[in-house]
This record gives sequence, structure tokens and C-alpha cells, in this order.
Amino acid sequence: MSRSSFRRTLAAAAVAACAVPAAASAQQGPPPPPTATSGHPVKTLAQGVPTPIMFAFGAKSVFVAAGGAEDGTAKGGIFLVHKGQATRVPGTVQAPVYGLAWRKGALYASSGAKLIRYTKWNGAKFKRSKVLFNGGKSFPGFNGIAFSSAGRLFAGVSFSGDQYDAAQDPAPFAQSVVRFVRNRKKHKLVLKTVSRGIRQPWKLEFVGKDTEPFVTDLAQDSLPEPAPPDQIIHARQGKNYGFPTCTRLPGSSCSQFASPFRLLPEHSSPMGIDSIGTKLYVALFGGLPNDGPEVVSLSSKKGNNAAPKPVLKGYVAPVLALGAHNGRLYTGDLTGAIYSVKP
Repeated sequence: MSRSSFRRTLAAAAVAACAVPAAASAQQGPPPPPTATSGHPVKTLAQGVPTPIMFAFGAKSVFVAAGGAEDGTAKGGIFLVHKGQATRVPGTVQAPVYGLAWRKGALYASSGAKLIRYTKWNGAKFKRSKVLFNGGKSFPGFNGIAFSSAGRLFAGVSFSGDQYDAAQDPAPFAQSVVRFVRNRKKHKLVLKTVSRGIRQPWKLEFVGKDTEPFVTDLAQDSLPEPAPPDQIIHARQGKNYGFPTCTRLPGSSCSQFASPFRLLPEHSSPMGIDSIGTKLYVALFGGLPNDGPEVVSLSSKKGNNAAPKPVLKGYVAPVLALGAHNGRLYTGDLTGAIYSVKP
């Protein structure tokens, strides 16, 4: 899968991937769940989420951010998984949602250039919503969002067009990890750059009380083969990770840039990321060589370079969404199915 114009590619892939299982379901039943390498049973919680991208957990509820389909046949938005069904949350945005996070009774969603807060959940819908930030038409758009244990909200910022697939986007905050900060004089949220030189910072995760997030980063595909490796970055304050000067390919100029936390094989495509204890779990859209789409685990501890360990394998379609809650993993693939397992 090409990751140039990644969001559009995702949406287009979702049209085909969601349509096929729907037709097959009528004849053969739902697609089989992946298999856990631990042997633990994998539960299918729901189906029908158009391109599940990210989870949030709060108020005894499981929320899913959906990307929808580019041609409009399936709208993105926020879905609730409950009693075997996935239903759109009434009154929430009906557009692609790339980030979702719960904190202190509120659900935060990133959709395009906007950060939206939903409050007063009654078990079926939110009674209030507010746009907290709007970057406007020239803003490249947010990817994932995540809160640190101290309550600081971080986000990944995309690039604004195909011409920047392998080039630096001049738009403010493009290809970076940012933090939301309240400007008390203007009574509004503003953005502060945390780390830059990151081509496509997709999803973020804080491990324990760490103040800096782990970030999945998708390398460009528009260069001649071999393609650059994908990366997991531990986004350090003030650091530049080198894109587009440094691709981490042999001969690439990287000495003056910060090093990624972990390099992953080309086309493995790290998507969702979360943690249980000190262990990171990562959804690989493409998978490790010869594996296909899968979820892997690896240590978050510095210096532990053990190879990623497969946790869930055998997805019938690429896996994007991944979350962890109360010791269980939740994943969502391009069939629109949501799964849960104790790893």
C-alpha cells in the first residue's frame, strides 16, 4: 500500500475492504478474527465501523474513531461499541476522525484541523460539544492525539499534500508532534512544537509517567526501492528526527539528527500504538516480512532491542486501530470489525 496521501489511500481502501466483507457476510457469516499467539480467545465485539482508526475508553464505554470512505458511501465519525453492535454516536462529527482520547469525563476528537471536546455523556450521547481549536483551511490536519499522565494533550500533525510525500511541508507545524497550550491572554488553545522532522506522525502513546510520547511514523514510498524503514519515535522535546534529509537508508545524512527509538522493516506500516505496563503494542498494517497484517509487542525500555514479537496474526484485512484497556487489547481492521483479547 502506498502511503503517499495516506489518508486518502486509507479511505479508498476502506471502500473496497468494507464492501467485500459485507457481501461475504450475507453468504458465509462474519470474517474470522485473528489468532492470538498466546492461545487466548479473540472476541469479535462488533462489525460495521467504516475504517476503524483509534480507540478511547471512558465511562464504561468503548469509543472508536472512524475514517469513513472517501467517496461518501460511509461517513467517518465516532462510534460506540456496545452489546455486539457498533453505532454512530448521535450529535458527533460526521467526518473522518483520526484521534480520540478520554480524560476526566470528556471525549476529545481530532478531525481535520479541529480539536473537539464532547462532555456530559449519558450512556447514549453527549449533551455538549465545543471546538477547542481550529487551524483553518491551510492547516495540514491532525493525526492521533494522546494525554500524558500529567494531563497535557499532544498530537501528530500530517502533511498537506502529495507534493510533500518525500519533501518538507512549509505549512506551520506540518510533519511534527505538537502540544496544546492554553494562551491565557487570548483565552484559547495554541500549539507548541515538541519534535519535528517526522514525515507522518500517526499515533501516540505515553508509557506510565513518561512525559514524552512514543509515536508511530510512516516512511515515504515515492523513493526508488528499497523503501526507507518505518519508525517508532520517542518524541523528545526540541529534537529534529531528520525528515526529509534523513531517511535512515544507507548513505542518508543522519548524523546531525535525533535517532528513532526503533526502526521497523519497510512497508510494515506501524499504525495504532498502546501499552500495558512497560510493553508497547503496535498494529502493523503491512506486517513484518512474510507475516501479513499483525499486532506485535516490544519493550519500551531504552536499550532493549529485542525483535518485535507477534501477538495477533491472521487478520483477513489490514489492521489499523489498536488500544489497551484494563489488561486487554482492542483492534480494528479494514473489514470494519472490532476485536478484543487478553494478550
